[in-house]
Amino acid sequence: MSVMEFDAGVTEFRAKLHGFIRRRVRDETTADDLTQETLLKVYRSRAALRDGQRLEAWLYRIARTTLIDFYRRQRPSEELPAAVAAEPPDEIARLREAVIVSMRRFLEELPEAYREPVRLAELEGLPLAKIALRSGLSLTAVKSRVQRGRAMLKKKLQDCCRFEFDRQGKVIGWEKRPAKPCAC
Repeated sequence: MSVMEFDAGVTEFRAKLHGFIRRRVRDETTADDLTQETLLKVYRSRAALRDGQRLEAWLYRIARTTLIDFYRRQRPSEELPAAVAAEPPDEIARLREAVIVSMRRFLEELPEAYREPVRLAELEGLPLAKIALRSGLSLTAVKSRVQRGRAMLKKKLQDCCRFEFDRQGKVIGWEKRPAKPCAC
C-alpha cells in the first residue's frame, strides 16, 4: 500500500473512528483528544500494517487499545466500562446465533457448486472425505470448494457487520454496518 493510499484510507475512516471513540467516552473534547492520539499511533506504526485490505480493522484495533489505555490511566484499579471491555457472554451468545441465521441466509445465495459442500461441512459437520464420496468429487475439489465457499460467506458477513477478535480469534466486539441487510 502506497503512502498516498494509506493517507487516503486513514482520512476516509477518520470520522468513523471519531464516532467509535465518542460513543465510548463522556465528552466531545475527550473524544477529539483520543482520536488524535489514535491517529498518531496509526501514523507511527504505519509499517506494521501487513495487509492494506485490512486497514479498517487495524484502525479500530488501535482505537480500542487507545481507549483501554485511556481508562486505565484514569483509574488503574477499576474495571473497564462495559462499552470498552469485551462484550458480555450473553451478548456474544446472541451475536453467534444472529451470525448463524445470517450465515444460513447467505449460504443460500452461494453458487450451487459451493453451497452444498459448505452446508455439509459447516452445518452437518461431515468430514471433507465423506463429502467427496457423497458428491462424487475428488477430495481436492471438495477442499477447494469448501475453502472458497467459506471465503464467500466470510466476505458477506464482513460486509454486513464489523467484527473485533481477541488474540485467540474469539469475537470480542461487533458493530452492524449501516444499511446492510443481515440478522446480526
